[in-house]
Amino acid sequence: MNNRWIIVLLFLIAQSAFTGELEAVNFDQFINNDTSGASFEEAVILPDRCDYSKCKTRDCLQDVFDATVFGQELKYTVDNYGVRGKDWDVSGYDEVDSYIFDDDRYYDDLGVEIMGTKENRVLHFDITASANAFRGKEFSF
Repeated sequence: MNNRWIIVLLFLIAQSAFTGELEAVNFDQFINNDTSGASFEEAVILPDRCDYSKCKTRDCLQDVFDATVFGQELKYTVDNYGVRGKDWDVSGYDEVDSYIFDDDRYYDDLGVEIMGTKENRVLHFDITASANAFRGKEFSF
């Protein structure tokens, strides 16, 4: 499955799974929580938290990957920007994309609108750990 389809599926499935408001929690799980995500050099590195143990199909793998990565991005954004729908919101599905550069890293962008100022920002996440784990599992069926 090409990477563009993976991201489209990721966003659609995760969006339906995370339409409710997330509660603010401590996000020490992020490897570099002190970065801003404002550029690829400052990308927030997300660890692989995908639990594929109950998956018996590729569709299940995809669902777990999508929900976990998008959920981590939303949690990071809640931690740093406040309540979704009140302080910020996802600014558009077309602004979410995945990139692969020559350094074999996978990045995902999340566009957010800051509600008070109507400012749009793009947050960059390094999803390499989850993408590599997914690719390793994907070919095991």
